[in-house]
Amino acid sequence: MDQILLEYLSLISALQEQWKQISTNLGGGFFQLAHAKYTMGPHRLNQNQYDGRMQATTRVLISQKKDTNMLNTPNEFICQYTLTSLEEISDNNEDNDSSSLRRRGIKNPENDSTKKRSQGRIIDDPLRWFGILVPSSLRESQRHFKQSLSGMINIINLRNEIINKEAEYQMLKKEKEKFMEENRMKHANSAEN
Repeated sequence: MDQILLEYLSLISALQEQWKQISTNLGGGFFQLAHAKYTMGPHRLNQNQYDGRMQATTRVLISQKKDTNMLNTPNEFICQYTLTSLEEISDNNEDNDSSSLRRRGIKNPENDSTKKRSQGRIIDDPLRWFGILVPSSLRESQRHFKQSLSGMINIINLRNEIINKEAEYQMLKKEKEKFMEENRMKHANSAEN
């Protein structure tokens, strides 16, 4: 129980540090965005500059892993969140498709067309919407917001681990109470005899 409690406290400490880091990154991102808007002018950096066909450049992948410590509780699965770019996902899919076709020795015309479509829809850097020579403060703002997103994913994963440690601690606490009650009953029976 002591080991789980120490792990729980270290997770809480890591969570607090992550919140501080996200706060710093978000503050820096908004500050740099305001500086870029001042530098570029209020009419060059607004929602009318956004491409209407824009897509997210990153995705959150959710996977479940089985926690071996929590086999007898309802929370035996832990959700793990990872941040990935769409380019990584499309590269993995193309590698899987091409490797399976190479092994079988079959040429698939659909594969060629999907490669052309995926190359045509490569997601550009959103900073390019605002011209070729964007201010460095706009790039810094983007970097801060990307770091914040990564930190938020870490916070969610830490939160899930904390919830699991709480459940594990409560389970061990109940086992300890049960053991203490059985031990007390055993001593009471032996004292009577």
